[in-house]
Amino acid sequence: MMSTYKIALGLLLACSGLALAADPSRISVQTLAGGKEVARIALPIGQQHTVQVEGNQVEQENRGALTHARGNVRVTIRTAGSSGATTITGDEIIIKRKVLDTRELAAIRALEAMGAPGKRDAARDRKEVARLKTIVASHGWPGARFAGPELSQNAFTVLMRMPEKELEAMLPALREAQAENDVPGSQLAQAEDRLRVAKGLPQRYGTQLASGKPVIIEDESALDIRRKMMGLPPMPVTSGQ
Repeated sequence: MMSTYKIALGLLLACSGLALAADPSRISVQTLAGGKEVARIALPIGQQHTVQVEGNQVEQENRGALTHARGNVRVTIRTAGSSGATTITGDEIIIKRKVLDTRELAAIRALEAMGAPGKRDAARDRKEVARLKTIVASHGWPGARFAGPELSQNAFTVLMRMPEKELEAMLPALREAQAENDVPGSQLAQAEDRLRVAKGLPQRYGTQLASGKPVIIEDESALDIRRKMMGLPPMPVTSGQ
């Protein structure tokens, strides 16, 4: 599902109505204090969002590409498929919408296709690996901020099917995304372990199994500490090595 930008103006506003952007867009919400930015979030472009704005004064420019709210501002963000909502408050908030360029839209479509059902064979794997490499080269690793959790998971699934050399080439981008909390640490742990096992090295996080048991693990005494750092639960069993 592509992002749809919608500003629902509440009854407390000076103006009322509904502004709807039909084109897939990148949306950012910027909070200001004293005219200076103090916080900013970017909504994943691989998901559909509804953004409701309330405030003493709300102005829109460029057909809704920029919404500027001042005075007792409350912004409520709801994401399709999620029962909860994110609320942002402040004295001044700016919401910007940028229609996706051709490359961004192509990347999202490719990530959607990676999760599509259907026959999986070597030809499809090669095609998806090539697409993912193109996406990473243009946009960096497609984490949650770029594509949303579901499409980012599609990218990770393709990564784990890559041959050893290609996986190793992708790891710097995944590491960078994990350092920015844009992908779960568990994904990086699995990718790191898979590469180490492929190279004949002990794994660090115990994510790779053989016959139902973890492949040999490096420094098992510190295993659960390393797993905790990556957001993984304690290891339920030892490798027996």
